[in-house]
Order: sequence, then C-alpha cells, then structure tokens
Amino acid sequence: MKFFRTDIKRIFTEPSFWLSVFLGAVLLFGGLGYCLASRDGSHLYSQAQAIALPFAAPLLAAMPYSVMIMTERETKFGALMILKQSGTERRYRFKRFFTAGLSGAAALFIPHLALCAVCLVLGETPDASEFAQLILPITFGFGWAAFSYGLTFVNRQRYVPLVMPQVLYLLCIYAFPYLKLERFYPPLDIAPSVSGAVMTADCFVLPAVLAVSGLALTAFGKEADEQ
Repeated sequence: MKFFRTDIKRIFTEPSFWLSVFLGAVLLFGGLGYCLASRDGSHLYSQAQAIALPFAAPLLAAMPYSVMIMTERETKFGALMILKQSGTERRYRFKRFFTAGLSGAAALFIPHLALCAVCLVLGETPDASEFAQLILPITFGFGWAAFSYGLTFVNRQRYVPLVMPQVLYLLCIYAFPYLKLERFYPPLDIAPSVSGAVMTADCFVLPAVLAVSGLALTAFGKEADEQ
C-alpha cells in the first residue's frame, strides 16, 4: 500500500499529468464556448464534451504515465525502484499497471468534472443520464492508459507508448464502420452524444479489451531495455 500511495502522489506532481488535464480542459471548454456562441443552451454538458475532446482522448489518457516511463528509461529510476521492491520485477510491473490506469482515468475525469460544475453554475443542470456519463472518462482513461503502459514492455522506441494509442484509436474510428462495428465506435466510449446516442454497456467493451491487452503485455512482454 505504501508503494501505491507514493506512486499515486507522484502522478499528481508530474507536469505531464497537469498538461494532460489542461489540454483536456481547453478542448472541453472550447466546446462549451462554441455551444454558448451558437445559442443552444440545452444539454450543454453532452454537447460540449462531444465536439473536440473525444478525438484526442487516448493521447491525453496515455500522456501522464507514458512520459514518466520515458523519463525513467533515461535515468534508470525504474531499475532502482525494482531493487527497492526486493528485486520482484513482476510485482513491480503489476503495481505500476494499476497506477498507470488510474493516471489516465484521473487525467480525463478532472476536466469532465470541471465542465459539469461549470454547466451547473450556468444554470444548465445535467440530467441523470449525463451525470451517469461521468463514469465514462474513468473507464476510457483507465483502458487506454493501461494499454499504453503495456506497450512499454514490447518496444524500444520511447515515444511509442505515447503515440500508438492515438494512432490505433484513429484507425478504429476509420475501420469500425466498414467492419459493421458501429456500436463499438470508439468516441462513443467517452461521449455517446457524438452520434446522439445514450450510454450503453457497449461503451465499456473496448476499454475493457484494452485494459486486458495492457495487462497481458505487462505480464508477458519483455522490457525494452532487456531486448
């Protein structure tokens, strides 16, 4: 438990985490400004979050921990932490898998919560379904951040864990309609209102697959420094 507390505290001191939160807020509140300028004040929260952020969300989710891992690769901090954990590398990997997922979840949830609060101040009270959708940035962020973390064990390139989730996301956006997988269209996992839909169980499928894939890469991948 001490490791988790220390690692989670470290997330909130990382510039990359707050940069991700800031960029997410810029996209969300930019969407809010657009909605207000268009004089459409109904369902502000759902409309604002569906305009820009869903198409950059995997990058924002991956940014906090992937940048930390890049830095550790250069400074050998990770190797020192493994030694401090009595040399149990596999346990160290799994512990960091969960903190990596939490970093992505928090990076997306914080600006969404701020958007919801501002909508309340503006007098536009999100309905029950919109409040329920606040779970989506958490599950979406965890899944993509966990997958990003898993990629650190199967490649040597330091920027792959940061860039590859966004690349895969865009490929899925392009390919899923052709594969008749519209129900799993990736942006719907964080903003169902992109297509005027509501939150369903399908919104949790792809993030769950990514989390499991990230866990498998973490368990069976070979650290890039050792390849």
